[in-house]
Amino acid sequence: MNYLVLFLSILPSILLGQYIYNKDKVEKEPGSLLIKLFLLGIVAVIITLALSLSLGEIFPILNAEREDGYFKLFISTYIGVGVIEEGSKWLMLRLATWKNKNFTHIFDALVYAAFISLGFATVENVLYVINGGLTVAILRAILSVPGHFFFSIFMGYYYGLAKQADVANNYKFKNKNMFLSFLVPVLVHGTFDYSLLTENYILILFYFIFVIFLYIKSFKTIKQFSRVTKSLKDKVCSKCGTFSDGNFCPNCGNKL
Repeated sequence: MNYLVLFLSILPSILLGQYIYNKDKVEKEPGSLLIKLFLLGIVAVIITLALSLSLGEIFPILNAEREDGYFKLFISTYIGVGVIEEGSKWLMLRLATWKNKNFTHIFDALVYAAFISLGFATVENVLYVINGGLTVAILRAILSVPGHFFFSIFMGYYYGLAKQADVANNYKFKNKNMFLSFLVPVLVHGTFDYSLLTENYILILFYFIFVIFLYIKSFKTIKQFSRVTKSLKDKVCSKCGTFSDGNFCPNCGNKL
């Protein structure tokens, strides 16, 4: 085994996990909880494999590749990959954290989703890199592992808003954001994979633009919510994340 390649396959997860942990300025999450979430990310891999194999037998279109045409590839990437992978991670997130006593700030949701996704991404990355070697390790360190991390930021953002709405007994807003915490990562993940796997030059160009957008948007969201010190009991703007004691956001004017 090439230990350098193995190390490079897990290094991105270590760096991204350390990054978002350090950004948690208000109240650090217990190490035992973060380890549990990371391990649940690995469980999500097992669930994904089981669902992919079983559903792929029933619906072969879920295993479609580029040679099968753009439409079948679209179904394969958005449902066969996006729905199953993000759904498995979302399920672990929901079961492990929704009623957790440590879930007291909206930034906690980003941390929780990130550690589950990093657990998932680490296993996936090791499997790819061991077979692909150094070049694959470098490419996936720049694209694929951060990709899972970025998907989790979208998931955590809406999941945190859902929790905040639940605390405020705003069940309509809770259900809306709970659904978005699943749907948005699926769409982002599907777009991430589809635009690359088509091997269409225009879509590949779009892919790299999309990756840059994800880098900017995700780190901006992390920076924005890491500055929030108020608890989930306070009102938060669904558009810009600003907290308010009134009915309107003091930053963008959005009705709360």
